Amino acid sequence: MVFLKHALKQMLSPLSSRWVYTARSGLAKGMRIKGGFLFLPKPIPKESAVLEAIAPSLTGKVVYDIGANIGITTLFFARAVGEQGLVVAFEPVPPTAQRLRDNVQINRLDNVRVYELALGDEEAQAEISYAAEASGIATLRQDLTLHYQKNYYMQSFQIEVVPLDVLLKREQLPLPDFIKMDVEGFEWQVLRGAQKILKEAHPQLFLELHGASREERYQTWLQIYQYLTQLGYAIVSVNQQPITPNNLLDEGNLWFCTPH
Repeated sequence: MVFLKHALKQMLSPLSSRWVYTARSGLAKGMRIKGGFLFLPKPIPKESAVLEAIAPSLTGKVVYDIGANIGITTLFFARAVGEQGLVVAFEPVPPTAQRLRDNVQINRLDNVRVYELALGDEEAQAEISYAAEASGIATLRQDLTLHYQKNYYMQSFQIEVVPLDVLLKREQLPLPDFIKMDVEGFEWQVLRGAQKILKEAHPQLFLELHGASREERYQTWLQIYQYLTQLGYAIVSVNQQPITPNNLLDEGNLWFCTPH
C-alpha cells in the first residue's frame, strides 16, 4: 500500500501543482488547497491534536510559521488568529513559496504575510536542496541532503538567509506570540538568530526537530534544550512528557515550549 501511494504521488506530481480542491481532513479542513495530496487518505499527524488544542488561545495573536511549506499550517493559523491577528509565514524554496502564496490568495486571507527566505544565525546566501515530489523535504544542510538523495531527486536553489532578529527590525514586524518551526535540521541556527525576540517576547514555541544521526541529534537537541531552559522555557513532548537531558531522544521530535 505504501509503495502504491508513493508511485501514485510520483505519477501525479506534475499535475498536482495545478489542482485546487477543498481539504477534507487535517488542520486545513474545509479550506481551499492548491497542490499537495490532501485529497488522499493519510494518518493524522501527531502535532494536530496539540495545535488544535492551542488554537482557541491564538485569537487576535501574532503567529510566525517558520518552514511553512505549501501553507497547511499557515491556513490553520490564519483561521485561528482571525481578522485581528496576523500570521507571518517563512518558506525559502521558490516553487513551494509560490504555492504558499497561491493558497493564501485563493482563501482570500488578508491576515498573512509571506517571506520567501530562510532564517538562520547570520546574513548570507546559501544553497537549499529540495525534493519536488515531497515539498516538506528541503534542507540547508549538506549531510541531510546526502541522506535524502537515497530516496529522492533533489534540486538546489540559492536563497537568502537572515536572522529573525535582523528581519524583525528591517521589516518592522510585530513580536510573535507563538512560533511554529519545521526547518529540517536548521533549528539551532534559527533559534540562535532569534535570541533577542525570545528574550523580549517569550513566545510559545512548537518545534519539529531533525538530525542526521542519533549522536548528532543528541548533541544538537541538548544545545537547544539548554538554550531554551536558560531563556526560561519549560519543554514537553507532544505526548505531554517533560523533556530532560535524560530523555531527549526518547519522546519524539516534537517539542512544545512555554515560558515560565
